[in-house]
Amino acid sequence: MIAAPANSYAQGVSAAGIIEPASEVVAVATERGGVVSRVEVVAGAGVTAGRPLFSVDDREVRAVVARHEGALAAAEALLSSADLNIAMQRHKISQAAAELENAQAESSRAELDRLRYASLARGSWVSRQRYEAAIADAGKAAAAVAAAEAAVAAAKQQSKVLTAKRLEAEANVAQSKAALEQARVDLDRTVVKAPIDGKILKVNVRVGEYAQAGALSSPLMIMGSADLLHVRADVDEADSWRINAGSPAVARLRGNPKISAPLSFVRIEPYVVPKRSLTGASTERVDTRVLQVIYALQVSDFPAFVGQQVDVFIKTDSPQGVAELRRDPAEVARPLPACPQSLATHRGCRIPGQADAPWQQAQGTQIGQPAD
Repeated sequence: MIAAPANSYAQGVSAAGIIEPASEVVAVATERGGVVSRVEVVAGAGVTAGRPLFSVDDREVRAVVARHEGALAAAEALLSSADLNIAMQRHKISQAAAELENAQAESSRAELDRLRYASLARGSWVSRQRYEAAIADAGKAAAAVAAAEAAVAAAKQQSKVLTAKRLEAEANVAQSKAALEQARVDLDRTVVKAPIDGKILKVNVRVGEYAQAGALSSPLMIMGSADLLHVRADVDEADSWRINAGSPAVARLRGNPKISAPLSFVRIEPYVVPKRSLTGASTERVDTRVLQVIYALQVSDFPAFVGQQVDVFIKTDSPQGVAELRRDPAEVARPLPACPQSLATHRGCRIPGQADAPWQQAQGTQIGQPAD
């Protein structure tokens, strides 16, 4: 018959503890649901952060990636074509500018000829017909200049149109790249990877099963850090006032209380929570609340596993000592004021003719009568 574990301290608090990884238990989930195609690890395997754990069917996502890769290639080809068109248009602008210069030179020559023939025509040195031909040549040259100027303006305007088309093609390339990157992210999400270095504690997924996305009541995989274990001790709220930060503690193995290990204080989680049963159900509770105190346990010191229950004994000061330590020293040293005789009761004051008593600060007492 196994004896009940005994408290290791003359003044101490007992608590139910559960062993957990120092990282706490990590419930591994998938962001993208699907049929499981591969499971890469088994329970108990050590993994490093980023190592694949399991994968879901990715054929549909790969097809989407291929489609976006094709769309990106087409968009990049249009962008290259737009660059070539702009380069060609620049040459056309240069050609139109050269033709404009030629037309302007021809117009200057024709105008000089007109002036010269006009002077000769006044002295009857040339025929009227030749003078009129010079006038016509000058008009034709001026019209050619106007046409060349219009051609230059049109070429420059077309260059602006091609530049706008290039901007559109560049935007299409950026959009295609973003869509491809999103598709690749979706493809990467079909492979669930280890978030931290640690050990696989439980595998609840098999090849061919459907892995539902999101947080589940029964996680697809459970893992945690393997180098250091913690003990989460649930201290009843009625005893929480006796716990001090840094208090030493001892864990005893259930089933063999002779096996024990010292615990190193880690932290106190200051939020008092409803006590949950240690069966693993996330919603099952009992009618009490507990203060959770975290202690570190070296793996080599204690033959226990994650999720195992242990008995924890935490050393405390005497109730009197803890109460005195937590009182304000100034309040202890401050003398109590005298109670007015007109009051039927008093609280935190001194009865005339009586010495100050500690209980007078905490309880109401009838004047002239001792406290209960």
